[in-house]
Amino acid sequence: MKIFFRNSLLLKALSLIIAFSSFPALIPASDKAPAQSEIYLFGTKDAYTDSQWYLDNDGSYVYKLGSITRNIASTEGIDMNISSAWELYNTETAHLREVVVAVIDTGVDINHPELKDSIWVNEGEIPGDGIDNDNNGYIDDINGWNFYDNDNVLCHYAEDGTSDPDNDDDHGTHVAGIIAAKRDNKIGIAGVASNINVKIMPIKIHGGSNGDGSISDAVEAIKYACMMGADICNLSWGTKIDNEELYEVMKESDMLFVSAAGNDGINVNSSPMYPACYQLPNNISVTAIDPDGYISGNYGSMIDIGAPGTHILSTIVGDGYKSYSGSSMAAPMVSSIAAMIYAAQYRAYPSDVKEIILQTLKYNENLENYCYYSGIPDAEAIVNAILNSSIAQPVPSSDKRIPSLTYDISYNKSYIIVDLKIKESGGSGFRVLKYKKGICSAESFNHGTTGMKATLIDADANTYRIKLLAAGNYTFYISDYAGNERAVVVVVLDDTVKPTIKSSYTVSYSKNSFKFSLTLNDLAREDDDKIAGSGIKVLKYASGTHSISYFTSSKGTVLKNDGVTASFTVKKEGTYTIYACDYRGNKRIIYVYAKVVPSTAITLKKTKVTLTVGKTFRLSPTLTPKNSTDKVKYVTSDSDVATVNSAGKITAKATGKAVITATTASGISRKCTVIVTE
Repeated sequence: MKIFFRNSLLLKALSLIIAFSSFPALIPASDKAPAQSEIYLFGTKDAYTDSQWYLDNDGSYVYKLGSITRNIASTEGIDMNISSAWELYNTETAHLREVVVAVIDTGVDINHPELKDSIWVNEGEIPGDGIDNDNNGYIDDINGWNFYDNDNVLCHYAEDGTSDPDNDDDHGTHVAGIIAAKRDNKIGIAGVASNINVKIMPIKIHGGSNGDGSISDAVEAIKYACMMGADICNLSWGTKIDNEELYEVMKESDMLFVSAAGNDGINVNSSPMYPACYQLPNNISVTAIDPDGYISGNYGSMIDIGAPGTHILSTIVGDGYKSYSGSSMAAPMVSSIAAMIYAAQYRAYPSDVKEIILQTLKYNENLENYCYYSGIPDAEAIVNAILNSSIAQPVPSSDKRIPSLTYDISYNKSYIIVDLKIKESGGSGFRVLKYKKGICSAESFNHGTTGMKATLIDADANTYRIKLLAAGNYTFYISDYAGNERAVVVVVLDDTVKPTIKSSYTVSYSKNSFKFSLTLNDLAREDDDKIAGSGIKVLKYASGTHSISYFTSSKGTVLKNDGVTASFTVKKEGTYTIYACDYRGNKRIIYVYAKVVPSTAITLKKTKVTLTVGKTFRLSPTLTPKNSTDKVKYVTSDSDVATVNSAGKITAKATGKAVITATTASGISRKCTVIVTE
């Protein structure tokens, strides 16, 4: 399945020809043969222009198509107030940290004169030595990674230095230029975030002449960006497929995602485009507007905001520039504004950054009913907020509290169950829980992108469950959206306690059968009866005296059990061996002896009793010897006067006299006279 750029923009009518080209989309990695499109890179190509109306729109902008130059009328003020923000806020006037924006797209020309000084560098790698120096799973990923070809080649060139038509990397280069093209170098354009120390992390997932790609590559690319410490992830592509893995990897990331909403002119509420329509606190969805403020892309309340996306001049492979249109261009506008916020705060977390952008939007009435917030980013308002604290929480509040973890261990058949509860009190929100077997450092989880996942069982309480087959040391990694992380080593103890078996038996009245009743118990700790073990897996018995190996060799009679009780009946006197094994492999045997012990005498508590109608009395016979196995039967001489049940309970029915006879299995009898009165 393929991914294509769509070219049905709702552009304002212009008295010039606009050339559209189509680009491809993301597909499952296992299927890169041509098929139906699924994920689309959003943007259509126009001709070259040297005008950036979105920086400061004074009512017109210059548009060039080849040798033709035209002044195009626009609406004054339809811009993001970039120029005025630059005057207030730059690396010379403010203490700003480096901000890394991952551009997950086609490749990026890292040698372009406008971009070469703004490309992220992986300090953990030694260039060209063919070794994965930082042990992140990627060899020589000096500036990023190419997931489409699974190598470190980030741009493909034709012989003349422009983009190779068989592997077009113009789109990603264009997106990177919107963000980071160098300012004040007397050539080309200035990136929207060129006032700060911004770095582009190129991550290629689209390739070929049509920009084919896969959802699985996109997922791995997001993991890579998160692992390598990107702050913002620009996604200028989309898919109509709601992919759970894509949703989860975005949800678990501590990056801010800026997602293009598409260009088909459709309502995404009824025909969603992903990942733009993922309603996540760390995802901003963006549609495109033109220089008059009218929407030129998809619309709907699942889209957050608009941003400039028509006739956007930016860099392409080589040393050139072109004008593209689409939400592909609108997304990096917002990524650039977000970068300005990140630059002011070391531990910025995405939900706060998103909220700041939404709090300071520049209202645009033309966006009413077309997206959730009727506005576009306002760089000047954000810079003023950062510098003057003019809005509530102008920069993300500081969160230095590391999440904590508590856990309970239980046993369920073959599994050891670990229930973990996460507490995050710093305010940024709990992000991700991963685990590995053994004693590991937090760094070994690569920012939460590696390790195994737990099952969420209570989202409100941040409670997770893990099913383990083996005991031992396990390391649990927890992280919040402010980047606070920790590794907690838990010694998961096994259930090593043998089951217990208590046995008793009764002999039938006819003395021809023995019924054994078993009481079972399986604990995980001998000194703690509150911790249940794994449960009884196998329960058997056999006539005679046997060892455990006898039963493990498939011998013995299997007994049904409910984990607490069981029973079996035998015909002969003698020794019997009972065997129990729990689900963790702990085994126990006990020996029991079945024997008939006849009675030699029987006495009753009373030999005469007077009852009123409706009253009861229980005969309590005593047998000699005390260990006699005889059962006692009871018979009444007149059931109209008094009845007696098998346990010796007498019930008075009517006035009169009745005699109750108690007889042992050995034939010894005693009588009790019952007088019933009113």
